[in-house]
Amino acid sequence: MSVLGIELNDYAITGVSGDRVVFAEPGAALLQPDGPVFGHAARAGARSMPSAYIDQYWRDLSEQTLPRPAAGMQSFADLAYAQLAQLWAQHGGGISAVLCAFPPHWGKAELALLLGIAQEADIPLVGLTTIPVAATRRHYPDCDLIHIEFAAGIVSLTEILQNDGSSAQGQSESIRDLGVAALERTSAEYFARKFLECSRFDPMHDAQSEQSVYDKLPDWLSLLARSPETELQFDYKGNEFKARVSLTELEERLRYRCQPLIQKLRARLDTGRPAALQINAAAALFPGVVEYLADLPGCVVFVLEAGAAARGLALRSAHMKKSSGALSITESLPWDQSVADVSLNRAMASSAGSVPSHVVIGSRAYKLSNQPLRIGAESAEADYSLVIAPRHAGVSRQHCSIELRNGQAVLSDYSRFGTRLNGHKVEGSTILQAGDIVGIGDPACELKLIAEVQNVVAGEES
Repeated sequence: MSVLGIELNDYAITGVSGDRVVFAEPGAALLQPDGPVFGHAARAGARSMPSAYIDQYWRDLSEQTLPRPAAGMQSFADLAYAQLAQLWAQHGGGISAVLCAFPPHWGKAELALLLGIAQEADIPLVGLTTIPVAATRRHYPDCDLIHIEFAAGIVSLTEILQNDGSSAQGQSESIRDLGVAALERTSAEYFARKFLECSRFDPMHDAQSEQSVYDKLPDWLSLLARSPETELQFDYKGNEFKARVSLTELEERLRYRCQPLIQKLRARLDTGRPAALQINAAAALFPGVVEYLADLPGCVVFVLEAGAAARGLALRSAHMKKSSGALSITESLPWDQSVADVSLNRAMASSAGSVPSHVVIGSRAYKLSNQPLRIGAESAEADYSLVIAPRHAGVSRQHCSIELRNGQAVLSDYSRFGTRLNGHKVEGSTILQAGDIVGIGDPACELKLIAEVQNVVAGEES
């Protein structure tokens, strides 16, 4: 019996049979009067025909009406059906059973639509599980495990429960508008700006040249990853333009774009327990993103192979299919690979120096300890406090606090107006690292986190 595992990540809808990738194409469509065009062909027209391009129908699988008609297509579900049916018609020959890994943020409504799509397309769907469970094929001992899934327009963070030789999905949350598309946009805008600075040519000035920038992105990113400083060439309408680009500059922009993800992870890591971060291959395409995750305190990062969830289904199909042929929704799968080398001692040692010891404002430093440093517009007599000057509007009386907890510096926000960490709003509590900047009020009062070196901190007056 031949089994096909399908991974419904809209960055790359991937099918694997045995150990062979059968197909991998974007979950994207270009709506045209005579019918939609899917996958790579759709992406090739995304900038030249932006009003016809749509790529969220797998992320938000629903009966939502399409923005424009397309040869009988009325809804997101219609597009999903048409693309999956086309893939099945092209690659389903000889396949007797199909297993699907679906996004962790899906609920009963999305699953019901998927089952209807499979039935309508005559796809022999016999098993379902989530992408994080399907992709987790090994044990990560003595640590928490978090699966990070980059899709086209969303990033999901999913706790993986490791019990009795198998993995199951725990709590999951998603960050919308942060996915592969956002990182592509950040990269494209950086390259375009460098061409504008170096040659006064703006590749984003029309749809054709903008599409060309996106088409060249994989090659440019690969080139820059191999050479920290390099010159790019862009040929357009018979003219040749050049730009000098920097790996460090691009990494800074990508890391800033990833701040919402970093903050979500920091909040989850506030346990004093080391963690393994399992991340899908899409994030590794962008310089510095994996390294940024690896800089988090007590974390080890494992980058999965492309199509890991589809492969995990295909190679563990016996644990999902029911002998009767009835549909099986599986909540856990056994490990079929060797135990991961988490090397936690090295990870914890390398991250120890990143724990801040002081908060600096102006020329004054406040030492951090287990006693909370309370920050706001007012101070109580018994508190260890930092008072923000009245010229900064939007500061609550007790705005936030910073304290050392389980060997980590933790920022907790209590304000009505919000606290920003490295330019992004904090939700609840988050772990701090040396070099972070906390912004409070408007105009922002900036507090810098530093680490003490050789018991000397310049400007300390705590």
